[in-house]
Amino acid sequence: MLSLERFLGTMKSIKYSKKNLEGKKIVLTRASHQAEEFSEELKKCGAIPIEIPTIKIVPPLDEGEKLRAAISRLNDYEWIIFTSANGVDQFMSSLHGIEKLEEIRIAAIGAGTQRKLAQFQVSVDLVPENYVAEGLLNIFPEPRTENRVLLPRASKGRSILPDSLTKLGWVVDDIPIYRTVAPEAEEGSIQLLDLADVIVFTSSSTVKNFLTMFGQQYLPQVVVSIGPVTSKTIIESGFKPTLEASSSSIQGIIESLTSYYSNK
Repeated sequence: MLSLERFLGTMKSIKYSKKNLEGKKIVLTRASHQAEEFSEELKKCGAIPIEIPTIKIVPPLDEGEKLRAAISRLNDYEWIIFTSANGVDQFMSSLHGIEKLEEIRIAAIGAGTQRKLAQFQVSVDLVPENYVAEGLLNIFPEPRTENRVLLPRASKGRSILPDSLTKLGWVVDDIPIYRTVAPEAEEGSIQLLDLADVIVFTSSSTVKNFLTMFGQQYLPQVVVSIGPVTSKTIIESGFKPTLEASSSSIQGIIESLTSYYSNK
């Protein structure tokens, strides 16, 4: 449970380095199981991470039935496209043996997604330089003999990826394998938001759920977006991002924040 005492204890435990993020209190909104790596990188920069998750990963409405059906016919697919680390986790929990992927080409959107696949000893054939769907579409090949793509991802994902692949001639099985919902706000969250300097939004869902859970009045002064899709959601929600990450990754966020505070 969050508390002011725990927060103050975290402040005392960090050995600050002489960097531009020293002492900056930065709210992380991603799911709790994904925040550890980000928190550790911020601490290395002298920042004080405050974990206030605004998304929670839950099973799809069909409880994984469509995913299990797709896994039973993996030989039908030439490609599998993973769009998030969460998607990798959910897919692998149902796969039971990575050898089933040996004849299938793998695409990953984002460095975090690629790292998560590497944890399962799965090599990636294609990663776009720009970590969004549009970046992958710019380099994705046209279909050959097998023309079916498996797209296991969150429900209510953007339609640009399956729609554009279909126009290229691919048959796309767009399968929801998890949902993101707003968790219950933990005790002390509002007090911590009042102390924060920065908030980082890593997806459109984190933005929408934050506003549902807390409201715009609790936004810290500096709002950071991980990329253009999240920035668009922020603007459509009635406020503006202070910064957009130089690349859609933890490192891109840190680089952009460091640059911002170096000019202050």
